[in-house]
Amino acid sequence: MKKILFTKIVLLFSLCINTANAQSYEMTGTGVKVEIDKINVEIQFYTPSIVRVVKYPKESVCAKQSLSVVKSPEKVSFNAKKTGDNLVVKSKAVSVVINLNNGQINFNSGSQIALLKEKAGSTAFTEINDAGEKSFSVSQSFELEKEECIYGLGQQQQGKMSKRKVSLKMVQGNLDDYIPFFQSVKGYGLFWDNYSPTYFDDNKERTTFKSDVGDCIDYYFMSGGNADGVIACMRTLTGQAPMFPLWTYGFWQSKERYKTQEEIVGV
Repeated sequence: MKKILFTKIVLLFSLCINTANAQSYEMTGTGVKVEIDKINVEIQFYTPSIVRVVKYPKESVCAKQSLSVVKSPEKVSFNAKKTGDNLVVKSKAVSVVINLNNGQINFNSGSQIALLKEKAGSTAFTEINDAGEKSFSVSQSFELEKEECIYGLGQQQQGKMSKRKVSLKMVQGNLDDYIPFFQSVKGYGLFWDNYSPTYFDDNKERTTFKSDVGDCIDYYFMSGGNADGVIACMRTLTGQAPMFPLWTYGFWQSKERYKTQEEIVGV
């Protein structure tokens, strides 16, 4: 009798654990929302090729309005399906796979070619006091392939075209301009939407964006198929940059500044 009772207790305990791990999710107009380990995760399709990922602690609110993104979400056809421990959210161009146990997100092409994945357990929020208001420093890491080249992140003076094995303190300077965006030779791009001092670090273990201040982790994944396609996605997201008028093309001279009117006239 004791053995039967013990067996029933074990089975009931096992059932409770499985039920606790089986995360539910909420369908939204642009994607899905799910809570994993007290972190809210939102997947939002802006186009079939552009996906926004927003993460924030359960007890906080993220009502961020981007200062860079001018694109509003389109009405995108997508479907969501729970398979084992994974929630798969698919459009015709991108497949987003969320591990409901550890929160790791993988991105695949529409034809299920693996493009990018988060580093499991790397989502980080550290509570800070931002000028008297509660906020966080935020960090997210990704896993890139060993020989994968990435390009972008603005313009610096270190002489490296590929930004692998590079560490950057992304604060605008006289000779350095920073854009928290890179694109990969695999045909995808990543835009980290944060304006506070941000640190980028790539090593053999992980590729990380870490920002001093943020109410949420907020980034955009875009699948373009090639470099032109990724740039087209970025232009769609942040606005079209018009060409200069023809008369401006020719000789340009640049100097840091002129100190007096006499110096300007002299030059």
